[in-house]
Amino acid sequence: MKTTHIFSVAVFSAFLFTLIFWIDSSEALWQIRTLTNKTKEIASISIPVGPGATKQSSKLGVSGDLVVAIPGNGLMTFKDMGHNTPCSRPYWGVSINYQGKYWGLFYDGGGTIDVTINADGTASFTAGPAGQIVQGSGPPICSQR
Repeated sequence: MKTTHIFSVAVFSAFLFTLIFWIDSSEALWQIRTLTNKTKEIASISIPVGPGATKQSSKLGVSGDLVVAIPGNGLMTFKDMGHNTPCSRPYWGVSINYQGKYWGLFYDGGGTIDVTINADGTASFTAGPAGQIVQGSGPPICSQR
């Protein structure tokens, strides 16, 4: 019962987060390609849909911001930063925050990321082709300036 309550609070918090921090991300083209949950709890994804907007996807992915709620481990937030790099390649960025740690996904058009929530609750990320993951809040390695 306690786990269910914690999970409900986490999911509610995830939805509240997306309502507060939602941005218009109609130009964002990144997505989660796979989400692997190795914990013993159910993880859930909250994807904001803005007023008057429609979201359709045949994939797990998203364009814009999202939150993954992981009971007992907290919220993993993905915030689309648009063009926020000093590079012309990679051009786009997504800020990832989980358990007080930060990562950046940097990509050119159609960026993808594989997300794994490990059994101990830690996370690991793998960028798709032409993308890169940077641990911390630093910039990517530019392939073109």
